[in-house]
Amino acid sequence: MRPTIEGGRMEVTPKKFGKKLKAFRKKTGMTQPQLAKTSGVATSIVNDVENGIRIAGTDTLDKIAKGLKLTEKDRFLFLLDGLRLSKRDFLIPDFKEYPPEILNFLPFALLRSGINSSDVSSIALPGGKTKNLQVQLKTGKVFSLEIRLSPTKTAPS
Repeated sequence: MRPTIEGGRMEVTPKKFGKKLKAFRKKTGMTQPQLAKTSGVATSIVNDVENGIRIAGTDTLDKIAKGLKLTEKDRFLFLLDGLRLSKRDFLIPDFKEYPPEILNFLPFALLRSGINSSDVSSIALPGGKTKNLQVQLKTGKVFSLEIRLSPTKTAPS
């Protein structure tokens, strides 16, 4: 299983993921058919995901998240949980067009620092009190990663 996000969050199972979706839906006051219509998916998909019967692909989960009008962070975390359960998807739909160099940079940076995927216990995303991405290892050590984008005057050759 992939490491957890936001250290201390629950391990994702189809049932727990379904309960999370149901809580989001109830918060909006929508019924399953209303959410399905707003999202452009079948009611049976919303029902099955909520009941932990199946997990939808990230494209479908993204439609549902947008139908729920989730904040960007909630949508991101919702889709990450969906990725943990997926047997076929490895990327959030928004990121599919990025070049492989960008998608593989963080694992590359971690490996260059001697951190293997099996060493990672949890990851805390920036936000709130946390300004940087924090990677906690199974040994208990925590590393903070700051990525800063700055425009350059010339393009690399």
